[in-house]
Amino acid sequence: MAKNFIIGDVHGRAPALIEVLDKANFDNDLDTLIVLGDIVDGYPWVRECFDILDGIKNKIVCRANHDSWFLNWCKTGKELPVWVHQGGYATLRSYDFDNRNVPKSHVKMIETSKIYHIDNNRNLYCHGGFNARVPIENQSEETIMWDRTLCKYAHDRWIQKNPVNIEPYRKIFVGHTSTMFFHSTRPLIMGNVVMMDTGGGDIGKLTIMNVDTLEWWQSEKKTKVDNKKDLYEKFEVLK
Repeated sequence: MAKNFIIGDVHGRAPALIEVLDKANFDNDLDTLIVLGDIVDGYPWVRECFDILDGIKNKIVCRANHDSWFLNWCKTGKELPVWVHQGGYATLRSYDFDNRNVPKSHVKMIETSKIYHIDNNRNLYCHGGFNARVPIENQSEETIMWDRTLCKYAHDRWIQKNPVNIEPYRKIFVGHTSTMFFHSTRPLIMGNVVMMDTGGGDIGKLTIMNVDTLEWWQSEKKTKVDNKKDLYEKFEVLK
């Protein structure tokens, strides 16, 4: 039976991406992977992350703030200082500091990504968040990619033992705001808001979750790969 999986912010951590897909027994012929964005920046295997995701047959990619910075560089060659200093340097290195080295499929993945996605079960997926009092279709792309107030609101209510139930959604899956802000490296299920950024781009872990059962798997805390050949061999085994 086909399954739907959700993954938090990857941030160039290709070994962890391979690891969690393997742990979740992701079936590339049947299953769907929903990516909450921030594929780029942070760890040094950005190009490899795109290559792995390129190989996923059924996927939905939500656009994130870091991905937008990356797309701007791909199209203009301009290195925005705010991007470079917030993880973009790792992405530049991954493509040898030349936007002409970015494969067209990598650019297309971001160009065709969705600002938000709602599935047939009324689950909502987006990178950042939104104003729960305003229909999401009436909110700006910047808000949906950058918002942290939704997570703070859900967390405050959760602490007060009065968890949120934001309608009309069954579950709302978001990244961007790390659970490490709330002293956890596990996904936080707070009412019907699920925080999926568990610090994978920092010193935390990358998490993948079954959307329907909410069962989840994580990478090991430390990521180490001796060379790119080893990484691609692991990728070939996974495929």
